[in-house]
Amino acid sequence: MADFSAAAPVEPDKSEVVHDRDTRPGAPADRQDYARLLLHIAVGVACTAAFVAIAFQARASWTEVRDWVVPVTIPLYALGGISLAYLVLRRAWLEASTGVTLLFFAVALTGFDLWRAALTTGPDGLRDSFSITIGVLLGFSIAALAAGMAWVEARRPSKPPAPEV
Repeated sequence: MADFSAAAPVEPDKSEVVHDRDTRPGAPADRQDYARLLLHIAVGVACTAAFVAIAFQARASWTEVRDWVVPVTIPLYALGGISLAYLVLRRAWLEASTGVTLLFFAVALTGFDLWRAALTTGPDGLRDSFSITIGVLLGFSIAALAAGMAWVEARRPSKPPAPEV
């Protein structure tokens, strides 16, 4: 029976198993790599911010006020940013290639849209066509990246680390 009057409770019958610090297994190593976890989150947020910036730039050329469009579609941009970060950090280049290619064209057209905005004032048909094309390319890019992420997770699922004890 345990002796509760001692400074620290002692179980004389189980001293070798429970109370002897030399026979206890050591504490598990800190398996959580916080720097890598924060890197995943930071890359996902940065990719999402890039998608949102492109969307706001495409929206800037609209002559009618549609202020609700970009804020309503933010969850889709977040899905695209997280998917892009997931594919890059998992090094799934083939699965990311379609979405990244479409995203490259969207960024290039955004550059042309900015260039055209510097040359013209007021309504412009070419800027309208740029903004529509940018929106379509962003949509297809997000769909391709989300499909790539689902494909990678289905084929090579993320696994938790093996237990240490």
